[in-house]
Amino acid sequence: MFGIISLLIILSLSYAGLLFHEYFKGLKFLIVPLLAVIMLSMGITLSIDDFKRILRQPFIIFYGALLQFTVMPLSAYLISLMLAEDVNTSIGIILVGSAPGGTASNLITFLSKGDLAYSISMTTVSTLISPLLTPLWTLVLAGKYVDVPFLNMVLTVSKIILLPVISGMIIRRFIKDNLLKKIEFFLPYISITAISFIIAIIFSLNRELLLRPDLKLYTGVILHLIIGYLAGFIAGKLLRLDNKKIKSLIIEVGTQNSGLAVVLAIKHFSLGASIPPALFSIFQNIAGILLAFLLRKKK
Repeated sequence: MFGIISLLIILSLSYAGLLFHEYFKGLKFLIVPLLAVIMLSMGITLSIDDFKRILRQPFIIFYGALLQFTVMPLSAYLISLMLAEDVNTSIGIILVGSAPGGTASNLITFLSKGDLAYSISMTTVSTLISPLLTPLWTLVLAGKYVDVPFLNMVLTVSKIILLPVISGMIIRRFIKDNLLKKIEFFLPYISITAISFIIAIIFSLNRELLLRPDLKLYTGVILHLIIGYLAGFIAGKLLRLDNKKIKSLIIEVGTQNSGLAVVLAIKHFSLGASIPPALFSIFQNIAGILLAFLLRKKK
């Protein structure tokens, strides 16, 4: 049920952003707060036990984060060389590839009957190291196109990622267990609605470009997703993980924090650079939910 509702929310709000573009344009100031809400939601779902799990199985968890920060940025760079029509598109694709794992991976893992604890642990690790690695990969891969404000990006990612996540974990400690369960039920819906609003705002700001679809860009986004999924599958087989963990690794490597990429594009580069992350977000949610139902049948 959540998968169907998620698709309806993201598709309807994305369309609304194009249809009512004048209204959504005025909501640009909400992009950063909405991403903070998503990361705060993630923080509320995390506990000390999640970090204990990381310490118990550090290799397979850090291996997932390593894949996230090698396969995705490098494949993004190659895709940008082959398919990007302009500098802004190249930067946008690279920003997506340089982002950490997205919280959507945890929801999709749950729907696929994968190993949710493993998924959360990998997302947590990639998120915590992203203040350094996301700006670093952007500098290395996009520095040939534009000046990359490395230190400012580190500060931005730290504020947008670490502060809300830590705040969420602190808030969790003061919530009673019975209330926490009710809150955690609604958090996925809050997160998907927040990212959908971000996409709607980006679509409204880039309406004219989106009404002239770039088939190369669409191809690049889909190819990027497929590479991530395949890398997760191959790595899981090589590590001889059980099927539940392989499902989680497939989803985790292919799922990016596209909301963060959108914010970095707007704050440090250009509106045009925010289009690839917005498109990636739509495709990764649609593909992820479809993939979840396919993987759900695999025991």
